[in-house]
Amino acid sequence: MTTQAARQSATTEDVMGQGSDHGPRPVEEQRAAPRERTLYALGRLIVAGRQHVCTVRNLGPGGAAVELDLPPAVGTAVTVETRGLTACAASVRWVRDRAVGLAFDEALGDAALRTVAETPRSPRFDYDGPVELIVDARLTECRALDLGLGGIRVAGEPPAPVGSAIEVVIDAELVVRGRLCWDSGTAFAIEFAAPLSVRQLSGAIARREAVLSR
Repeated sequence: MTTQAARQSATTEDVMGQGSDHGPRPVEEQRAAPRERTLYALGRLIVAGRQHVCTVRNLGPGGAAVELDLPPAVGTAVTVETRGLTACAASVRWVRDRAVGLAFDEALGDAALRTVAETPRSPRFDYDGPVELIVDARLTECRALDLGLGGIRVAGEPPAPVGSAIEVVIDAELVVRGRLCWDSGTAFAIEFAAPLSVRQLSGAIARREAVLSR
C-alpha cells in the first residue's frame, strides 16, 4: 500500500468509526467517501411537522449522521438544521440504535460546509408555550417564543430591567436560573447561568411537542 493510500484508508476508518461500537457497519451505512466534518453539534430534526433534538455526529456534501432518542424509520423525509445549516431536506437511509444516516435531497457545496465549520451558535427550537418568571419572589406568567441550550426568548415586556437575575420555570420538570440580557420592547431574552444539557433541552422540547399534538 502506498503512503497516500494508507493515509486515505486511516482517515476513512477514523471518521467512519465515530460512535460505532457494534462491529461492522451495515451495508446501507457504507458510503463512497468519508464525511468532511466531524461535528458532534446540536441539531434540530423535523419529522412530520414535529421537532426533535438531535446530535449531528458528522456532515458531508451528501448527507449526515445524527443521534436522537426516537429515530425515524428508513425512508422517512426529514428536515435537519445545525449550526450554520438551516432547513436542509433529507431522507433517512439507515438506522442503528439511536444513530441515523441521512441523505440530503441536494448536495451541500463547499461554501455551505465552510459556513457550518465557522458558525459556533447552535440552532434554537420553537417553543410557543407558557413559562413562569420569578424575580425577587414575584412570579410573572409569560409566553416563550424559542428555546436553546443557552437561553430562552420570551414575548412581551420583561418583568425587570436588563441585567436582572431571573428564575425561569420552563415546565414542571425544568427550572433554570439566568439573567435578562436584552429587551427589544416586544420581546426579551434570558441567558441561562449554565447551559442546558442536550438531555434537558430534548426533554423540554419533547414535552412541549406532546402537548401541542394532543
